[in-house]
Amino acid sequence: MEQHHHRASLTQTNKAFKAKHSSKGSLRDAAKGRTSRQAERAAQRLGGGKTQTKAGKAARRNQAKQVQANKRAALAASTRVLSGFKGEGKAPRVIAVLALTDDIDGPALVRDLLIGAGASEPTHSASLWHAEMTKPSNASLQFITPKHGDLLGALDACQAADYVVLGLSEEQDVSAWGENALRCLASVGIAEGSVRAIVKSLPETTAQSSGVRKSLLSFTQHFFPSAARIYSAHVPSEAANVLRSFVEGTPKGLAWRESRGRLLAEDVQWEAVESDDVMEGSSKGTLKVTGTIRGAPFSANRLVHLQGHGDFQLLKITAAPKADARRRVNGDGMTLENNGEEALSVLEPDEADDLQSTNVPDDEELLQQEQTWPTEDELEHAPERLSDGQMMPPPAKPGTTPKSLKRVPKGTSTYQAAWIIDEDDGEYENEAGSEVDSDRMSEGSARGEEETIDYETLDTETGSIHPDSVSATAPSTGVTFKDLPMDIEDEQYRTYLADRQKERDREARTDREFPDEVDTPMDIPARERFARYRGLKSFRTSPWDPYENLPRDYARCFMFQDYKQMSRKITARAMQDGVEPGTRVTLHIASVPSYAAEQAAAKPFLVFGLLQHEHKMSVLNVTTQRNTEYEAEIKSKDELILLLGPRRFSIRPLFSQHTQGNAGKGSTNVHKFERFLRHGAQSTIATAYLPLTFGVNIPAILLKQDGDELQLVGTGSLLSADPTRIIAKRVILTGHPYKIHKKTATIRYMFFNQADVDYFKPVQLKTKKGRTGYIKESLGTHGYMKASFDSPLQDQTDTVCLSLYKRCFPKWSTLWSAEEQQAITGADDTIEVD
Repeated sequence: MEQHHHRASLTQTNKAFKAKHSSKGSLRDAAKGRTSRQAERAAQRLGGGKTQTKAGKAARRNQAKQVQANKRAALAASTRVLSGFKGEGKAPRVIAVLALTDDIDGPALVRDLLIGAGASEPTHSASLWHAEMTKPSNASLQFITPKHGDLLGALDACQAADYVVLGLSEEQDVSAWGENALRCLASVGIAEGSVRAIVKSLPETTAQSSGVRKSLLSFTQHFFPSAARIYSAHVPSEAANVLRSFVEGTPKGLAWRESRGRLLAEDVQWEAVESDDVMEGSSKGTLKVTGTIRGAPFSANRLVHLQGHGDFQLLKITAAPKADARRRVNGDGMTLENNGEEALSVLEPDEADDLQSTNVPDDEELLQQEQTWPTEDELEHAPERLSDGQMMPPPAKPGTTPKSLKRVPKGTSTYQAAWIIDEDDGEYENEAGSEVDSDRMSEGSARGEEETIDYETLDTETGSIHPDSVSATAPSTGVTFKDLPMDIEDEQYRTYLADRQKERDREARTDREFPDEVDTPMDIPARERFARYRGLKSFRTSPWDPYENLPRDYARCFMFQDYKQMSRKITARAMQDGVEPGTRVTLHIASVPSYAAEQAAAKPFLVFGLLQHEHKMSVLNVTTQRNTEYEAEIKSKDELILLLGPRRFSIRPLFSQHTQGNAGKGSTNVHKFERFLRHGAQSTIATAYLPLTFGVNIPAILLKQDGDELQLVGTGSLLSADPTRIIAKRVILTGHPYKIHKKTATIRYMFFNQADVDYFKPVQLKTKKGRTGYIKESLGTHGYMKASFDSPLQDQTDTVCLSLYKRCFPKWSTLWSAEEQQAITGADDTIEVD
């Protein structure tokens, strides 16, 4: 008998995998690391089949050819300057020699290096050391040897150099100045493979020599990892290898340096020009600087920058070929003689940049256009108006016009009286905004003797003198002022600086422990003390108008709608216009003072070409990474020296937080003010009024003058030129919970009167443990208040905070002058110029 079979209820039929492609993992395994180009993916989306495959293959071949052609063009452009250009011969290779210890002499190291390699001794001219190499290279070498201790001179030399030689000693360690210079050079940027570390001599034994090499190489690679080995100047083979690398190698450039023209002066001449706008004891003239163009082309329509002296205008650029290259052959085989000056670029007034650095505000234009005195035409037609019946006002009667009288001490001349300020002209305020305490200014005067002073009345218009009938008495302390000896003065000054630094360290420590917290003043109402502050519901998302309540200095600044796009356009245009690199020329620079020419002829002189609009002032933001070796506290608006690209400025920057995202702007372009330049790995933004600077990865160095030395404070690069960046200073008023009932709490010690509580009622409250709330009402008259929060406060150890914000602005910056640099170096390098 057959048994009954039930239908199987556990039968499972899986859905077939009918996808067009395999899984992601199998595709990734099949690719074996290969990635498809975006152009190929776009071509595949447009269509399929054999036709599309053939087009992709042709596109790949064409792209490979273009890449190859671009690499060849870049290689030819990099070697064109050093291999000769338009028959003018090879440009000299510039080597900067830095002595990192006291016992290393730069010129002696150059001489030992050349003699050790079997070359001729160098010659000295135009503050440079020259050496001509024989065949087959026929190269010319120029050595720059800045003095040990001259930090700015060392940085200038490395900016002009193709290679950098580090002079080391086997007996002495690298000095503190040497380490500071190496950190600055690493921040500015040295092209990869352009550093050569050379020791003056090595011990005779192999073991000691190997140990010295390893130690010095480890030290050098800490700053420049591309340094391969340590060379000895007294070993002929090693000296020859160093010179061979200079002659046969192709130095790599830096992007920020190659985007603008530069010229190292081989000859400097100055011609005086009569002008009334000169300083006392100085005159202005035309400075002629001869050298070879490097980097980008030079144009007479663009300005040039002289280190330590500012920006100047070019009159023209003339050819200055060497003596052996004056006879040149053109394409038709004709020989040309360059006996005169051949103008390669001439100033065009319509296209040239002017020297106006600031914008003129609208109100100043109106004041300039305001007519305050009759014109010559109005005075000429005045009789005609009288005849037409247009009567002019009669002259004032004698004695009715008030005179300008001033009460001055007896014997004061008219010129001296012009400098005496009336008592009600204004009030002086210190940096904190409070008036000077007059009681402390006159402390002890009450117990002094009275001194009689005779006064007289001076008519400032006519110069007539009228004696006063009453003599005034002035209090006198009866103590004769006496200068202290210099040693005591210096000791007291050092004590003052030490006490000041201790106070600053205490403020910085307090700011780290309790950032932005301030005590509510008890002598004045909080609504008056913080009248310029505002409350924000969210510092990250709350809107803030960047154009409200701007200072007058902002009206003098220039602003671009898209700074990065303008930078790309100006940089690309600069590479196309002007005299090409590799050409030996003479720059005719107009209106250069004589003292600038004297310093230019006395030491290595570098001229940088500026891009279009780089003389205009704006608000620049620079990223700053604090130097870990510098321990002193740096406060916002402290005077610092900024090295931004080829220029130097004396600035008083504002420090603010570096917000990530949206090109460093965040969502609202509002950034919190930092009272101190903080330690740590996080970078800070320094904001200051500076001229516009274009380019990619422009290096920035912050230095602090400490006596006769310059200390490295921080390094970074240019972020943007953005006057709309809002730097908001935050102050936090704190209070303590007195009573807590569920979500309501009584707060005290935040305010001390009822009016302040009502004034700040709309501002949101926050606690250090994450609660948020608002002020409900005032309790009593002593500043107690009731506040409600989003959740109950945990305990009375929590702190209630009220944050207020105010926009801050930097102070105006100035150019770092050559006189200040000479005061630091302490060297008189001036020479007479005919």
